[in-house]
Amino acid sequence: MAALLDTERARVNAALAAVAEEAVEDAPAALGDPMRYALATPGKRIRPVLCVSAWRAFRPGAAPDAVYRLAAAVEIVHTYSLVHDDLPCMDDDPLRRGRPTVHTVYGAAQAMLTGAALIPAAVRVLDHAAASLRLEAATRGALVVELCRAGGAEGMVGGQLLDLEGEGRPLGADRLERIHRLKTGALLASALRLGALAAGARGAALDAVSRYGRHLGLAFQIVDDVLDVVGDDASLGKTAGKDESAGKTTYPALFGLDGAQALASSEISAALAALRDGGVRSDELEALARYVLERTH
Repeated sequence: MAALLDTERARVNAALAAVAEEAVEDAPAALGDPMRYALATPGKRIRPVLCVSAWRAFRPGAAPDAVYRLAAAVEIVHTYSLVHDDLPCMDDDPLRRGRPTVHTVYGAAQAMLTGAALIPAAVRVLDHAAASLRLEAATRGALVVELCRAGGAEGMVGGQLLDLEGEGRPLGADRLERIHRLKTGALLASALRLGALAAGARGAALDAVSRYGRHLGLAFQIVDDVLDVVGDDASLGKTAGKDESAGKTTYPALFGLDGAQALASSEISAALAALRDGGVRSDELEALARYVLERTH
């Protein structure tokens, strides 16, 4: 798994660097510089890797460069969300992925505009990649709608609002799950659907990948909650213990560390069962599910 992730991250990073230059080509330097900075921040790239793996589940073999550019669009949306999450009016975090956050380096106003500029940049990258894959207009439109839904009020933005509203007051398990299915799970599941849709998956197979993504997304967040408790700044690449200091309800707070880890394991089992039930065979997706559960940062 480690070798696969290293190889895939390298290809995603190469695609991201290429589309980043296209995205900032005509932007004022005061905006282009923080956009480059944000997109060059190192990360796990789990969402674009999942996107490519979903493609390969239906189109075995080497994926063309356009698939990696399509996957890069997902990472651009994820990056915008991190830039905004770190702002003083949100989580007010000075550290992200092991280096100073965008607002710490460039100021809050430029960070806000950087995040806003990354959204249409992602859509442009996505559509250009879909055109390179010679996808039909209807499919290209469906991909754009998919990404925008995941990154908007029905997904990340809505989840972020619910997360902010939940600070400083106790939440039940149902409310906490809803927050994380939107804030974290929506884009992760969308990354898988984008890869599968672009590869031609439809019907039961696409539904199986979607269910896999929903379970995987929740497991990813539960593990994040656990790592926020047991990790440190150096290993996480961000400020540890932020959830507790912000008064947020987390899975370890509700269920204890062992209980939270058991819930994450249960979600991973459900994700793998969704693939089996839908007749989707992918060693990569199975291995990535195990990675999400076992990761340490």
